[in-house]
Amino acid sequence: MYRMKRFRAARLMALLIATGIVAKAQVPADAEQRKAFREQVVKALMERIGKRHFAPRPANDAFSAAVYKKYLQTLDPGSGIFLAEDIRSLAVHERQIDDQLRSGGTAFFDAVFPVYARRAQEVRAIYTQFLQSPVACTEKDSVIVSRKDQPFPVTAQERQALWHRLLKYHVLRSYMEMKEAAGDTDAELDTAMMTKARLKVKRWYDEQFRPMEKPSAADDKFTLYLAVATQETDPHTLYSAPKDKTLEEMLSKRYFGLGLELSEQDADFYIKRLLPGGTAARSGTVKENDIVISVSDPEGRLVTVSGMAASEVAAMIRGEKGSEVQLMLRQKGEPSRLVRLQRDEVIDMENRARGLVLEKDGRNFGYIHLPVFYIDPNGMNVHGAAADVSVQLEKLKGEDVAGIVIDLRGNGGGSLDEVVRMAGFFLPGGPVTWLRTREGFNEYVIPAAHPAYEGPLTVLVDESSASASEIFAAVIQDRSRGIVLGPSSTFGKGTAQMTVNLGKMGDPESGAGSVSYGSLRLTMQKFYRVNGTSTQLKGVIPDIILQERMVTDGVMEKDYSASLACDTITLTPFEKWGPAFDYERVVASARKRVAASPAFTAIGEAQRLRRSLAVAAVPVEMAGFRQYYRRLSNLNRQIADSQTLPQGRQLLARFPEAQHIRPDLRQPEPVTAGNAAWAARIAKDLYVAEAVSVLEDICSHPLTAVP
Repeated sequence: MYRMKRFRAARLMALLIATGIVAKAQVPADAEQRKAFREQVVKALMERIGKRHFAPRPANDAFSAAVYKKYLQTLDPGSGIFLAEDIRSLAVHERQIDDQLRSGGTAFFDAVFPVYARRAQEVRAIYTQFLQSPVACTEKDSVIVSRKDQPFPVTAQERQALWHRLLKYHVLRSYMEMKEAAGDTDAELDTAMMTKARLKVKRWYDEQFRPMEKPSAADDKFTLYLAVATQETDPHTLYSAPKDKTLEEMLSKRYFGLGLELSEQDADFYIKRLLPGGTAARSGTVKENDIVISVSDPEGRLVTVSGMAASEVAAMIRGEKGSEVQLMLRQKGEPSRLVRLQRDEVIDMENRARGLVLEKDGRNFGYIHLPVFYIDPNGMNVHGAAADVSVQLEKLKGEDVAGIVIDLRGNGGGSLDEVVRMAGFFLPGGPVTWLRTREGFNEYVIPAAHPAYEGPLTVLVDESSASASEIFAAVIQDRSRGIVLGPSSTFGKGTAQMTVNLGKMGDPESGAGSVSYGSLRLTMQKFYRVNGTSTQLKGVIPDIILQERMVTDGVMEKDYSASLACDTITLTPFEKWGPAFDYERVVASARKRVAASPAFTAIGEAQRLRRSLAVAAVPVEMAGFRQYYRRLSNLNRQIADSQTLPQGRQLLARFPEAQHIRPDLRQPEPVTAGNAAWAARIAKDLYVAEAVSVLEDICSHPLTAVP
């Protein structure tokens, strides 16, 4: 399944690169010393998992077989690099990996890597030669692109024929994407555009195979092997070599850089957006749509970035506060120019909590979007997720909104302290969640206090809502505080991880230095709802299911083979909030409305057809592929159009103002172009509109007495 927008089965490698963990531990250069070093890494890893993991998966033959299969799939996600004979020769390790890991052995990796390196070189020669000449797409043929569970080629000739079909698919897809972007609907073949598509595919594959040319290739693939093995303990336990601060930056929403957003087109990077207040925007020397030709390395040498991985380019641009970076930039039709900029702090405001006032039928409703439960980088609880939500909440209360939507779609979690603090804005004290360790239970509670907001509340989630998001949605649901809307269930991540260092401390007296083996993100706790049920695997089932799946290609906890089970424990009774409205009537009304909606029906049908196309054989001759591509494009368009409210049904959206005792001193917040575009999207969002409709029903059906 070699797809131009990354292999799905290569998500693990993308994660490793994105979080900076494909890095170099203190690996000796000598081959024998390197082998001994790797054995020590494996021993330290397995020992730490056995002693501290919440519920480690037994390292038995079933575990061994899972690691064996997963690592081969991660190296070769499309079953098109290895040959069947390679797999037969490696099969001797299938039931032995558990024994090898327990003893610190690396025999499986030692056997796999040289075979993979040789086969990858052979495949690189195949696509390089094939893409040197114009690609003929006139013969009727087809290829299954989603090849995760397809058999490996038996012969080199069979593999070459497979790659020729796959390459035709990607060239045709790239060609059709270019035609579509140019608004060209002419069926006549554009040879110049076809050449451009072919070269784009070549650059893309070069990027995928380039890491194998690096001196660190074996070390990187060994790190990947251990990452696969640890993720078969459970999906969220992950080994890494010494890593950078990318993960911490993501949670704190701040980093040191230039304040620009990059995008990629045809293997080139260009500046899509300048962040307000960033050094790039302040300099006046950088423009949107500038093509980034090269970026200076730590020694000040300019390095061409075309064809690089996006994570590598981003890492080159970021650095220490106050340090200088040089960029060679060019606008189309203009000569190149060199700019010198100093890195400075960039606070990512547009991905922090944001609020809107949504008007429907003359009534105002509040809307707060929270993309992640980030922390205050200064540790002061002033600029974390909860504090930012509190600011938006106060603004919306000042606007006299009739109800509030909390949108946690796409929110993968974050800080537990932040979600507990945020729950306190809506609940009058009491439990939020329980965490179970190997030693016992810890209860997380809100201090008894009057909640900041007591009005109607809905929580919008999707399959990507995970961990802390699920804790918030669950406590709102369990304590009858509001209505949860979304897909058939949220992600299902009910575990918490801590990062522990692996290695040996040095001895200054003997002159022995410390040795780092990397680190391990280790599952050490499990979340439980206040009703005693874990959010693990099962997730949160919304009160109102809008779609079976809202994210068509989303991956959930249940899609991982090594996920921990969902269980239930007995906890102390807890106080509910209400409901303060006729719950059964409100939910029944919403379910009836969703079932009768042509938009929701159309989305579900288009998603089903898209899934069937994903596993079907795709024509790789021009006429057949054009028909396939247009059908897929029409389905994508149908989904997007159905998720967008038509004119006349769209909500009116505006940003709330901070209220002041003197109206003449009220200052509306400055609205950036990015914020304005975001507000316009929310006003047309089908799912947000349904959450607002539920708020209307809550307002219309109050109970005369609250339990």
